[in-house]
Amino acid sequence: MFAASTALALGGVAMASTTAVGADQVTDTQMQIKTHPVIGSWSGTVQHQGGSGSIQLGFLSSGALCLHSGGDGHGTGVGTGTWKSTGASTFTFAVREHLSDNDGNPTGFVDVSQSGKVVGNTLNSSGVSKIYDVNGNFITTANATITATRV
Repeated sequence: MFAASTALALGGVAMASTTAVGADQVTDTQMQIKTHPVIGSWSGTVQHQGGSGSIQLGFLSSGALCLHSGGDGHGTGVGTGTWKSTGASTFTFAVREHLSDNDGNPTGFVDVSQSGKVVGNTLNSSGVSKIYDVNGNFITTANATITATRV
């Protein structure tokens, strides 16, 4: 199998591209996801109608996302979801966060949908969450914002 390798210098930034004969081309969007500044671990605060709490987020280059919230005396939330790049430093994400009380008993779930931006080592995002009880009955929607720093 032969490979074609190219290096392009764009504005002082070298970008390498390798394409094997018969392989699919890597698109600009796929390349952007692999190098997007949101990729990594973040720790911060989520503000919502019930107040605020701690939150940790992990964005993977595959487009997967993990979330952990709470643990500060008001129950916890854990969830997984996906994220996608919407620009060089902007993104959207969606997560189903499963909620539990301080004893670990399920209390419901939240479908989180946010858009955000990374500036340096700071992540800011906001959106509307849909809140459900433990039986899956819709309760309400709530605006939420996240401010976090890279870990």
